[in-house]
Amino acid sequence: MSRFKILSNRHSAAISRGPAATCVSVALFFWLALCSSQGLAFGADGHRIIVSIAEKHLSKKTAAELTQISGGTALTELALWPDQIRGQQKWSHTKSWHYINIKDHERFSGLRRSPKGDVLSALKESYKQLKDPKTESQQRREALAFFLHLTGDIHQPLHVGRYSDLGGNRVSIKWLGSNKRRNLHWVWDTGLIKDEQLGVDQYSALINKTTAQQRHNWQSDSFLDWAMESKVLRAQVYEFGQPEKKGPVTIDQQYINRTKPLLKKRLLMAGVRLAGCLNRLFDSTYFTPITTDKNVCETGGHLE
Repeated sequence: MSRFKILSNRHSAAISRGPAATCVSVALFFWLALCSSQGLAFGADGHRIIVSIAEKHLSKKTAAELTQISGGTALTELALWPDQIRGQQKWSHTKSWHYINIKDHERFSGLRRSPKGDVLSALKESYKQLKDPKTESQQRREALAFFLHLTGDIHQPLHVGRYSDLGGNRVSIKWLGSNKRRNLHWVWDTGLIKDEQLGVDQYSALINKTTAQQRHNWQSDSFLDWAMESKVLRAQVYEFGQPEKKGPVTIDQQYINRTKPLLKKRLLMAGVRLAGCLNRLFDSTYFTPITTDKNVCETGGHLE
């Protein structure tokens, strides 16, 4: 059994048998997860936006397969589940799956990885379980939830973060003059999106504009490429445009205006890539052959 197994046999045994029972069990499962969480985690709208964009790029066959796997749960809500349950003791082992820490000068090839797993290993494992026809239905549901969620996480530059400040969580900031304590990670998970003052559907429609060449390039990339991009882009996150000083960093309108386009592109890329990987899994007729690394959506080589 893989050390990154998403569902234990003990939990699998609790799932009811039969179509009607399965629907009830699925609904109850996610309702209990929602009620037991400490409210929605930061970044909820970001994950919804990414999945909303992905849904616009799914084939009908893939969409139908995902509906069956999710048991009818909206994918935009299923994507939030890994954040909602990671505070529970039986899911505490998944906390490290949401990020990977790497120093500015380090290379991924020589990186000492967490034995508990990280966003790269968890993406690979959840994709593997979705791909395996022998994966049991509840485990497949959970693998889908993690794959939806972690595809978003790895595109946020601070989820491929620095050890020194825990991906921006230790960088105290003042948001537009507010005295409420925030951190830099919150800015990129939530603040920049909220500043747009748009609903999820409006925001998704605003940024969901791509060319066929962009979709081809982005969907030719691997999980490692996604992480490498975030690491490279991370430097822009720390460009505050002000002298270094003790105390909180002020996030002003100039910073917001400069970084919003970058965040929007990362959300868009995540949605397009998410759709590409899911279409590859569930609709072999959707793609024309792409002359690139044969391990697209697993390991690989193209970085724009």
